Amino acid sequence: MKSFAAGRKARSAPLYSPRGPRLPDRIVELFDACCRTDRRACLFLVGLCLVALLPGFFSIPPVDRDGARFALISRHMVETGNLTETRLGWEAKRTQALGLHWLQAGVVKAAELVGVPEAPTRIWLYRVPSLAAAIGAVLLTFWAALAFTHRRAAVLAASLLASSVALGVGGRLAVAEVFLVGSVAAMMGAMGRLYLAERQSRDAGDWRQSSHEARLALIFWSALAFSLFTKGLATPLYVVLPLLALVAVDRSALFLRRARSYSGLAVMLVVAIGWFLLRRYGPAETQAEFVVRTLLGPVAGEYQGFAGLPGVYLLLFFVLFWPAAPLAALAFPIVWKARRVGRVRFLLAWVVPVWLLFEILPTKVPAYVAPTLPAIAILIALAVERGALALGNMRLARVLWLWPLIGAVIAVGALLGMAMFDQTTSVLAWPLLLLGFFALVIAAASVRDYGVEKSALVAIAGMLVSGFGVMQLVLPNIDSFWLAPRVAAAAAREPCGAGAGPIEVGIAGFNEPSFALLLPDAPRFLDGAAAADFLKGGGACRVVFVERRQEPRFARRAEAIGLRIQRGADLRGFDYNGLREVRLAPYRPG
Repeated sequence: MKSFAAGRKARSAPLYSPRGPRLPDRIVELFDACCRTDRRACLFLVGLCLVALLPGFFSIPPVDRDGARFALISRHMVETGNLTETRLGWEAKRTQALGLHWLQAGVVKAAELVGVPEAPTRIWLYRVPSLAAAIGAVLLTFWAALAFTHRRAAVLAASLLASSVALGVGGRLAVAEVFLVGSVAAMMGAMGRLYLAERQSRDAGDWRQSSHEARLALIFWSALAFSLFTKGLATPLYVVLPLLALVAVDRSALFLRRARSYSGLAVMLVVAIGWFLLRRYGPAETQAEFVVRTLLGPVAGEYQGFAGLPGVYLLLFFVLFWPAAPLAALAFPIVWKARRVGRVRFLLAWVVPVWLLFEILPTKVPAYVAPTLPAIAILIALAVERGALALGNMRLARVLWLWPLIGAVIAVGALLGMAMFDQTTSVLAWPLLLLGFFALVIAAASVRDYGVEKSALVAIAGMLVSGFGVMQLVLPNIDSFWLAPRVAAAAAREPCGAGAGPIEVGIAGFNEPSFALLLPDAPRFLDGAAAADFLKGGGACRVVFVERRQEPRFARRAEAIGLRIQRGADLRGFDYNGLREVRLAPYRPG
């Protein structure tokens, strides 16, 4: 605890031993150069985010369910011009936040204007706002960390977040969770500065809000308003719980007076009134929009999490925050001993109440704990900066061997998945995965010589190398995972006569939203009997893809109505949502 309370003049242990290999030394030299100014630090973090997130960004097809659902809703906004509806198919009207859909629709519309072909069906366009939000979350984590640490440690904290699996997944999917991470980092970064300022001037008799504190308060309220607009009503939970915990522990709420901002409250009011007016007095659904939505049919529902006992999030943490999770385990005993120090207390309040709440709730959604990851990264960086992780107890340092262990599990799992599902492999991925694994082994084995910071930087470099192999060379090429692109390609190959118009597609038994996103025109999600009626009622330019469990109903109905049919080659794949094998058979009128 003494090392935390000693102040910012404390120096960490030597960064590395000259006995280390030259490549790790070069990594540390690059890190040193990037930490000299705030501008260099920000440019470094942006570059790190691009290196971490761009592999697979363009090549991974739409991921069911939530990413494809968000993109499909935004596509409907682009096509219909109705910016107030966020529902699909036969489902009831939904009241989720509109901000992400507007951003996605704006990107797609801009791409159409500049001539990007088939822009509404390109999933990477819908991911652009998430990529920008992920970069913003890393930069805001760096800004928030500056309230508690020096620049070097703040860059380390932001780097740990940028290289994490959680941000890598959120930045590649067209979802709103990554917006929440950045917004919470902005809110808690501003509130942390106000909280520390109150502790420093607690004994002062006269209190006045300075212009700097007024700007921080405006940042807090503006970030809250933005998060409400992009994520929804779950946002205040991540702020209210930490603030209540601080009030209970400190037995004082005086620091909240520094967050007073009439301008910020006005921004909140504008967002609240705007949301209400859009929902209450938005343009009514036209007859054409109603027909299209009704014909689309029931689309697969959103991801609602899974049931789990308390402690599940703690296990998931070692995957979500890899490769920084072993560092968090190493730093936790030291951080907990220093919990009475002001900056440590604030960061723990950011994490512990929210984490405990979601551990108690029976439904587990990994994204729920993601907004606490910036605080955990800052706590790790703070411990490294104060020299608290000097590895006096090498038994505890053995936890760092999770770096190569988890890295090997991810790499081997990706290659085995490719071999099992598609009976192939990626020759180009093997050297990258081996190089990344070798870097992780060096980071874990040489931590005594390198020090924790240098080992962490080597582990991040190893993760980036192996991550490129998995995300760019392995995952996009497991065709069994990606049925929707293959269905769209098969539908495009269907022979239609001249002047017959676009192909009409129906799908029975497998109603994932990615199908509707990739096809030029919305498909019909049907059951087996309705699929036969769909073929009977149209011309020759219709095709239905029937899942094997729906084929008996399809065959019986086709026989009952006298439908002559032709069957094409089966499309086989794996449903990673239902964890089952899928076989789709294309049928067309005979």
